[in-house]
Amino acid sequence: MPLTKVQFKPGINRESTRFADSQGWFDSNLIRFRKGRPEKIGGWERVSGSSVVGTVRSLKCWVTLDALKLMGVGTTSKFYLENGNAFYDITPIRSTATLGTNPFTSGSSGSGVITVTAVGHSAVEGDFVTFSGATAFDGLTTADLNKEQVIASIVSANSFTVDTGGSASSGSTAGGGSAVIANYQIHIGKEEVLSEAGFGAGFWGGQTLTYSQTTLDGGINDSVTSIALTSASDFETASTTTSAAVAIVDTTISLADSSGMPSRGTVKIDSENIEYRTNSGNVLSDITRGADGTTTATHSSGATVTFVGLIQVDDELIQYTGKSSNTLNAGVVRGAKGTSAAAHADGDIVKEANGFYGFGDAVAPFITGHPARLWSQDNWGEDVIMNVRDDNVYYWDATLGLSTRATALSAQTGASDAPTTARQVLVSDTDRHVICLGANTLGTTEQDLLLVRWSDQESAVDWTPQVTNTAGDQRLSSGSEIITGIETRQQILIWTDSSLYGMRFVGPPFTFSFNLLANNISIISPNAATAIGDRVFWMDKENFFVFTGQIQTIPCTVLRYVFDDLNYDKTLKFFAGANRMFNEVFWFYCSSSSDDVDRYVKYNYQDNTWDIGSLARTAWVDFGLHSKPRAAGVSDSLNYIYSHETGTTDDGAAMSPFIESSVFALGDGEQFSFISRLIPDADISSSDSDTTIDYVLKTRDYPGNSLTTNSTSSIKSSTEQAFLRSRARSAVLRVQSSATDVQWTLGDVRLDIRPDGRR
Repeated sequence: MPLTKVQFKPGINRESTRFADSQGWFDSNLIRFRKGRPEKIGGWERVSGSSVVGTVRSLKCWVTLDALKLMGVGTTSKFYLENGNAFYDITPIRSTATLGTNPFTSGSSGSGVITVTAVGHSAVEGDFVTFSGATAFDGLTTADLNKEQVIASIVSANSFTVDTGGSASSGSTAGGGSAVIANYQIHIGKEEVLSEAGFGAGFWGGQTLTYSQTTLDGGINDSVTSIALTSASDFETASTTTSAAVAIVDTTISLADSSGMPSRGTVKIDSENIEYRTNSGNVLSDITRGADGTTTATHSSGATVTFVGLIQVDDELIQYTGKSSNTLNAGVVRGAKGTSAAAHADGDIVKEANGFYGFGDAVAPFITGHPARLWSQDNWGEDVIMNVRDDNVYYWDATLGLSTRATALSAQTGASDAPTTARQVLVSDTDRHVICLGANTLGTTEQDLLLVRWSDQESAVDWTPQVTNTAGDQRLSSGSEIITGIETRQQILIWTDSSLYGMRFVGPPFTFSFNLLANNISIISPNAATAIGDRVFWMDKENFFVFTGQIQTIPCTVLRYVFDDLNYDKTLKFFAGANRMFNEVFWFYCSSSSDDVDRYVKYNYQDNTWDIGSLARTAWVDFGLHSKPRAAGVSDSLNYIYSHETGTTDDGAAMSPFIESSVFALGDGEQFSFISRLIPDADISSSDSDTTIDYVLKTRDYPGNSLTTNSTSSIKSSTEQAFLRSRARSAVLRVQSSATDVQWTLGDVRLDIRPDGRR
C-alpha cells in the first residue's frame, strides 16, 4: 500500500472535539508555530546567580547617557536596578529617625533577636530598616547591628523586633548607644489579592481603606464597651461644630474646623451618623445621610460634630467616638455595620477600618484585602520614574549613581503639586509629559481613580496648571476606576473598568484630547496589555483584542480552554509579554487550580496561530536593549531574572516540550486499520548525533474510548523509518523530547496504513 501523508493544520485548536478537528493540533507545551510548522521554543538561563527579594512584577529596560544598560526591577518588597548582571537596591526611604539612648534590648542568651524601641515607627511586619551608628553590646557586634534588617514582629506602635543574626551573651540587656539612626524603607507589598469584588465581598458588601493596627491589651467578650489597646496613638478622635445649619436634604456639611477629621469616614451630629468621602476646605461632601441605621434629621449651626472611629477585630467591626489614653471608652458600638459582636482574645490584631462602606452604599468597585504590590515605571531620559500602584510616585536620578535610592517625586527640587498618590505612572515620549493615572486631586491627598494628571512639558516636577505651561488634568467620565494605560506610537490607551479611551497630544490650549473609543470593554489585569509598533494586544475577562486604530476581537482557537481555566481571584497577577523575534504575544495566567502564574497562552500575530503551555513567570520584557527577551521566575523559592530564547534548556535542566494532535481517522472509520511503519520528517539539531525525540502513537476505536499509548519511536536526525504494530480505527500523534541538548522542527509525517477488517 502507498504511504499516507498525515498533514496537521497549524495552531492548537480546542474549540471543538478532538475527533471533529481531525488532522489539527490539540495540545502543546513549550512549542511555537513558525510558518505553520511546530517547533520547540528556545531555552532560558539566569542572567545572574544573584536573586532579588520579593516577587518581580515589573521590568523595564533603558540606557543612560553614560551608556549604562539598566533594567528596572520592581518586586513586591523592593525596587532594583540591574546593570551588568548585578542588582542595586534603590528602594525609597519612607522615613529616617534618630532613636533614643540604648534603643536595643537583647533577647535570650545565644539569640540574635533584639527588641527595638522606636517611638511612632509606623512599620509593619516584614518591612526593611537599616541601622547606623549603633555600638556593640551584649556580644552583638556593630556588623550585626549596623545593616539592613527585616522587621520580624510588631510589639507595639513604639517597638518592634529584628533578628540580627548574631548571638547575645547574656540576654535582656539594653544597648546600642545614643546615636542610632533608623532608615525605614517604604512598606513592603503583598503577594496576594482577591481581585473580585461586589455583593458580599469582604464584610457585608464592605471595604476597609486604612490599615493602622495594634493589638488588644486584654481579651474582651461580646458585650463590653471599653476596649483596651496596646497603643491607640494611630486611631483617630476628633470633635468640632457645624458652621451652618444642616437641612434634611443637604448633601454637604460645613464645619468650623475639619483639620482633625480624616479624609473619609463617619461623623455623628446629634443622633445621626453621616458617612463622607471628601474632606476639603472645612466641608464634608460626597456624603450618605442617616448612615448605620440612624435617622436623617436637621441640625443647628454650632451643633457638635464628633468623628466616629471604626476598628476591625477578627470579623467584627466596632465603632467608637472617644478614647482615654490607650482605651476606647466612648460611643462604643459592638457589631457595627451588620457584623456580629464576638469575644476576642488578648493580643488579637486590631485594624483601623475608617472609610468602610456598608451594604447599600453607592461605591466604586474595589479590591478586597490588601492589594498585591504592582509597580509601574518609565524612563524620563536616563532617569526613571516609578510608582507603587495606588501609592506614591518616586524618582531616581541617574547622575547620582547606582547606589543612590529613589526619592518621592514631590520631594524633588522645584516640585510643584506633584502627585503623591497614583494608580500608574508613564511618560509620553513624543511630547515629553509625565502622566499619572488615578492620581490624587490637585491640592488634596484624596485619590480620584478616574483622574488623569500630567506635568508641564519637558518637566517631571511642575504639575501646577498655569496659562504659561501645559500641566493639567482630566477626569474620565465612563467607568468607576482606571485599570491601566499603555503608550502606543500615536496615543495612549487608557482602560477603565468599563471603557477604553484614547489620550492624544494636541498641543495648547488643551494639551491632550480624550476620545472614548469603546464602551462595555475592559482589561482583565493592569499588565494584561502589550504594544508592538502601532498595535496593542490585550486580554479581558472573556476575549482577546487588538487595537490597530480600531478595536478588533482576535479569533482564538483556544478561547474556551483558557477562560474556563482561569483563577479569577488572582487576575492581578496576569500579564502580557511580547516576543518580536518570533511575532508572538504571551499571556501568562493562574489556572483555576493555582494561586500563582503557572500557564500561558501564546498568539502568533503574523501567522494567526495559537498555542498553549505551562511556564511559571511573573514579569516579562521584550528584546531591544538586550538581544533576547527577559523574564522573571521563581526557582527553589528564590526570584531570578532569565534570558529567554537562550540555549535549549530550562536553566540547565531538561525542558518538557510536546505537541499532540487531534484524533485522525484511519480510513473512514468503518474498518480497523493496521499501521506498520512511520516515516518521520523532523529537523533535529544537537551536538550529539544520537540525541532523539519521541514519536508517540496513541489509538482508540470509538470517540468515547480512552486513548491508549500504542507505540513509541525514538527518532534521531538520521532515522529513515520506524516500524510499528498498531491496529485501531483512529489515532493521535504526539511528539516530545526530554534531552537537554536538542532543538527540533516538525514536517509532515507519513504512515504505512492498511485496512484490516471490521472486527
